[in-house]
Amino acid sequence: MTSMAAGRPAQGAASQNHPADEIARELARSYPVVVLAADGYLTGPDGRSVAAQMREPELASALRLGRCSGTNDTDCFYRREDEETEEWHGRREQTIAQYCAGCPVAAACLELALRYPEEPQDLAVRGGAAEEDQLALRSEEADRLAAAVIRDHGPDEWRARRLDAAREVQTLARTCIGFSVPAKYRERNHVDTVAAARRLRKLTAEHRRATGWAA
Repeated sequence: MTSMAAGRPAQGAASQNHPADEIARELARSYPVVVLAADGYLTGPDGRSVAAQMREPELASALRLGRCSGTNDTDCFYRREDEETEEWHGRREQTIAQYCAGCPVAAACLELALRYPEEPQDLAVRGGAAEEDQLALRSEEADRLAAAVIRDHGPDEWRARRLDAAREVQTLARTCIGFSVPAKYRERNHVDTVAAARRLRKLTAEHRRATGWAA
């Protein structure tokens, strides 16, 4: 795998002098999933850093590039009912060796499993990590994972807020029009319209900053 410290990003990407998380963030923003996978940025320790910066749709699309994506033998990732622990541990090691080791998107697979876990009794091998490893990571990284889930849902919520603000501006701009409306109502409407437009500009600026555009 190419190390993040090697400075793979092209012009405009994060500098080698930046912290690893900034480099990972720049990689996740700058390159499509297929390129990240092909260049080895979604596996190993560096892969975990990059996957942590990706949103749910990107992580889900990465799974289509996994070594297991073409298999129908999904049962090999799950413990069978009443299966002895020793037998299951041996079988899951075979699964990890066959599918997870060397998988170009193992880190994305694990990240998605940590953010949106199955019920404890339904846990399975994900991204080369056994059930107990996933539980430990989920506990250790609880705050980060919670923030990532909020970030996943953020775009839809931000878009809804911007649309609501835009509708408010349009509604106010069409209200209290004409000299037949008493001046005090027109003045009040003008103040409300200016305030609504200011809120819309603020939401738009926040969105542009969050997505890497200048406000």
